[in-house]
Amino acid sequence: MKNPFERWHPKIALRYLPIVDEIKKSGLHKPQILEVGSGSLGIAPYLKLPLTGVDIKFEGPKFYLLNQVIGKATELPFADKSFDFVVSTDMLEHVPVQDRQKVISEILRCTRIEAFIAVPCGEKSTLQDKQLDKDYQRVFGMPYKSMQDHIRNGLPGKSWVNDTIEQEAKRLNKKVEIKIHANLNLTLRRFLMWGWITKNPIVDFIFRKVFLLFIPILKHMNQEPTYRQIFFVKMEY
Repeated sequence: MKNPFERWHPKIALRYLPIVDEIKKSGLHKPQILEVGSGSLGIAPYLKLPLTGVDIKFEGPKFYLLNQVIGKATELPFADKSFDFVVSTDMLEHVPVQDRQKVISEILRCTRIEAFIAVPCGEKSTLQDKQLDKDYQRVFGMPYKSMQDHIRNGLPGKSWVNDTIEQEAKRLNKKVEIKIHANLNLTLRRFLMWGWITKNPIVDFIFRKVFLLFIPILKHMNQEPTYRQIFFVKMEY
């Protein structure tokens, strides 16, 4: 019997589960799904459906449900409307500012039914990232690469992402409905990151495994201020 939490992490689960719920509500038997910037795992362990992941490189063991494709988010190697759903979570902030509009355009171009763009937004999120980078350096003696990307590139603004989606949809002759969902209370994120930035194996085990049991409660803790916004972009025909 397969472990239902195989390759899960509580902090990552909270990022993906709202998207998983929306995809499964569609009722499609075998949806075609793309994740842009998936890495070696991405949404696959949480969705438990075959999908395609595109990234500039893949590190770590290959996950059996993820078809890995090397490619750039600014030039997705797929035809228009190739996928029912296109997912991008916590990826846009790693992209240089001048390329972000093109990435959003490519996501929309490849989407047939609905796109999901999840991105950290706001000054409070930026300040927390800077503090976490300091915490990481204090514990491990080196910069936190992910946070360094956030700090160097800057986090996208909520209004900018919304306006860019509308602009690129219009340019692509697509009519869209956008719904924005706040995701992951900042205090809760800070607490979960405390278990991520540790050398203590007991603390690491508690935050990676024991807290999986609390996900049904944690997934509803999206009170403002939150770390990220998830843009649900439904194509209208």
